Amino acid sequence: MVGLILACTDPERPAEALHFVRGGVLEPGEGLAGGWHHRPMDWTPGTTVGGQVAPRLADCVPLARVPLGDVSRLVAAGGAAPDTDLAFSDDGTRLAVGSYLGEVVVIDVATGHVVARRSLGEGMARRVGWSPSGDTLYVGEQSPDAMLRALDPGTLADRWTLRLAERVGSSPMPAGEDLYGIYTLPGVYGLEVLRTGDLIVAVAHSWPDEAGRRENRAQLLRVSPQGEPRAAWPPEPAAVTLLHPAIHEASNRLVVPVTHTADEPAPADLPVGGVAVLTLDTLAPLGAMLVPPLLPYFKTAYLWNAVGIAADRVLLGFGDGRVVLGDGQGEVVQTLTPGAPVIVGDVPVAASVGHGFLRGDGAYFLTSGTNIPWGAAAPELRPPSPHPGENTLHATTLDGAPLWSFTGPWAVQGMSLGDDDRTLVVGAGERLTDNRRDLYGALLFDLDGTPRPGDERLLATCVTEGPVFFRQALSRDGVLALAEVPYADTSGVSGEYRVVLFR
Repeated sequence: MVGLILACTDPERPAEALHFVRGGVLEPGEGLAGGWHHRPMDWTPGTTVGGQVAPRLADCVPLARVPLGDVSRLVAAGGAAPDTDLAFSDDGTRLAVGSYLGEVVVIDVATGHVVARRSLGEGMARRVGWSPSGDTLYVGEQSPDAMLRALDPGTLADRWTLRLAERVGSSPMPAGEDLYGIYTLPGVYGLEVLRTGDLIVAVAHSWPDEAGRRENRAQLLRVSPQGEPRAAWPPEPAAVTLLHPAIHEASNRLVVPVTHTADEPAPADLPVGGVAVLTLDTLAPLGAMLVPPLLPYFKTAYLWNAVGIAADRVLLGFGDGRVVLGDGQGEVVQTLTPGAPVIVGDVPVAASVGHGFLRGDGAYFLTSGTNIPWGAAAPELRPPSPHPGENTLHATTLDGAPLWSFTGPWAVQGMSLGDDDRTLVVGAGERLTDNRRDLYGALLFDLDGTPRPGDERLLATCVTEGPVFFRQALSRDGVLALAEVPYADTSGVSGEYRVVLFR
């Protein structure tokens, strides 16, 4: 089935113009969606090609836009940005999309055409991932069944399914007016495909029981390419939530954050507020890292998407603005405080660290926009002034020594390492402190080993009409995929829910 494709060109230049992009130039022709041909070239600023002078930053040209459905009601009612997951196949020829509306979409990157589209029914398609060979697409749902599916990427027909609600319990679909009810369903929060073809899957369920008390159940699984569970941690589902595991295949290890939101007591034998370090092959415990809360402003230490692992280091980024680098055996090597609370007037303000990872010999993490800590008086108020470390990309050594940083007018929204293992993508999301609409999209940075400041590492800015979701994808060939989402403004809801491809 071929779906709707909207090919597009840069409105600031005529369609026949040449564009200086990362690693070459785009010129009219064949090879890429939108009627472009990519000619490899190592240009530098000031280079003249075809009568045009190369700019300081590379152009970022939109190639295609693929609609994902109508979420205007969600946005108009004040709901969060719709969850969307993106993953390129290993050869970069196809993009898989898992949508908030429960659709799985496969896009041919060369043409921008939708080659397969399937609605999974209830819930959302929360996570997607490709087998190393590209012949199987895996999808993890957040739905009453919390199904893990192996699909034929050409037809999206099931090859096998694994019902994970049998492990962590099920919940009914929420009432239509419940904006956040979908998050009370069991869901696949982590889905990583190993080079062996096995999957690492984190399934979690957090829901209110009939008496209104919140409960948690979660488990981490290693699943074979045939859908057979090979290992589980904890051995029985536990009263915690497990989110976004990070893996290091070379050392046969992973880390997984362990949190707890239930009314029942947290399990005493699990590292709640920290991470468990496990072997990849059997999920046997190797160690743990626990970090105490940052009192008095935070009663718990909360981890989300800022978790990384290298050969002898673990990175933890906390909602209280701290970054902890440890050895994975419980010992803290360095504690950084890029977003920790500071007093402005008589009000504490903080900037959370929600995204981060380790790569080679470096640590990379983001501080968010400013917030008032949860434990402070009137945390729902608007912060009186920005935290000095807000909306900043940081790079340090594995021991925490600063390498470089970047701060600009963008409201940073998630970060992803490209499939080339060298390009860093930082999303630009919703703006809460002003009404600017010209700073949506993504920023691309070069992570080569050359010592230089952050502003010299900025390769390109890719502009979208609306905010982007915090998960992005960049193929080895340099094609960028962003999930663009609508936003509420004085006129109602503006923008569309769609995937945008750039080069």
